[in-house]
Amino acid sequence: MITGYNTDVEHDGVTYHIQTEDKGLQSPIILSLVYTGGAILASKRSPYDDLIASGFSPEILAERLQRQHKLICAAVHAGRIEELKKLAERDSAKQSTGPLPKVASETGPPGEAQDRFAVAEESEDGLSIKLLDEKELRAGESVTLRIQVTRTAAEGREPAARASITLKTLGSSFQPASTFSTTDSTGRSSISIALPFFTSGRAAILIRAEAEGEVAELRRIIQSA
Repeated sequence: MITGYNTDVEHDGVTYHIQTEDKGLQSPIILSLVYTGGAILASKRSPYDDLIASGFSPEILAERLQRQHKLICAAVHAGRIEELKKLAERDSAKQSTGPLPKVASETGPPGEAQDRFAVAEESEDGLSIKLLDEKELRAGESVTLRIQVTRTAAEGREPAARASITLKTLGSSFQPASTFSTTDSTGRSSISIALPFFTSGRAAILIRAEAEGEVAELRRIIQSA
C-alpha cells in the first residue's frame, strides 16, 4: 500500500481536510475523503483494476494518487464542494461490485466539549472500533491506546480477532505516520506511540480496522502543546 496525502484547504472561512490513500491491492481503489468538523462531506473513489491487469506499477499508482489528491484540493479551494458531493453520489451509484465498506464518522452535539472526543463507531450492523480508557491526546506526549474491535454476530456482538489495525497520525504541520497492529483473540490491541509535537495547526489520529472485508474508522483530535 502506498502512503497517502493529507492536506488542509481553506475556502470562505472554512477549513476542509482532504485525505487521499490507496486501499491496497485487495481493494484496488484510490479513495479521497473531504472532511470538515470531523464529518465526511464528499468522497472520490477511483478503481485501478486496469493497472493491475496491465502489470502493476507502484510508480504509476503513486502518480495517480497524487494527481487525484491535487484535483480534489483544487476543487475545494475553488469552492466546488457541491460538485464534489454530486460526484460522490454518481460514483456510489455506479458501484457494481457489492456494497461499499462502511466508514464510521464522528458524532456528537456540535459545540460541546464531548464533540472532540465522541465515540466514532461503526453501526450495529458492521465492524465497530472503541477506544478503552478514553483520554485527551496532547501533542508531544507518549500514549498507549487500547483498542477494542467487535463485529455483528448472531447473538449481538463478538470480538473481531485478527483484525488488521492501522493507526495514522495526521497533521497540517508534520508528515503523516502509520503504526500497524493486529487484534488478539479478544478483539483487542494496544499501540504505544509518541504524539508529534506541534504548537499550531490541526492534528488527529485515525484508527482503521479491517476484518473479512469490513472496515471501520475512528478519529480523535490531538490538542496542541
